[in-house]
Amino acid sequence: MALSFVPLHPVFVAEVRGVDLRTVPDAETLQRIHLGMQQHGVLVIRDQPIDDDQQMAFARALGPLEPSRAVVDAHKHRLKHKEMADISNLDVDGSLLAADDNRRMFNLGNRLWHSDSSFKATPALYSMLHARVIPDVGGDTEFADMRAAWDALP
Repeated sequence: MALSFVPLHPVFVAEVRGVDLRTVPDAETLQRIHLGMQQHGVLVIRDQPIDDDQQMAFARALGPLEPSRAVVDAHKHRLKHKEMADISNLDVDGSLLAADDNRRMFNLGNRLWHSDSSFKATPALYSMLHARVIPDVGGDTEFADMRAAWDALP
């Protein structure tokens, strides 16, 4: 199947079809993904049964990564790579985080509107989310297109 972008919203967001992230896409496909991000702002790539190493290989192919986690208690981390942020309600042993755990409090703050890495001298080009367990109801992630917001200003 050839790479394609199917718009999911009239202003921004498209679903990418025809790519398997278990292997790093070729240079032409990566360039088309970059162009798709420029056009749509958010890309959804469904049904990718990838592991941490495969996700990191794809992310590195898109450009340099932030070198470290920007989270509370980073030494209590379940994921293999230091560049990956673990946005979860689970502790390193798989148990639910305690109500007063600093990581839980940090993640609750993430539920508010924010822009990843926008405060850094060189902000991130992209943020990549990989949902490992998706609830039947809820668990939505919302996005805003700041380009459209700017264009709508008088």
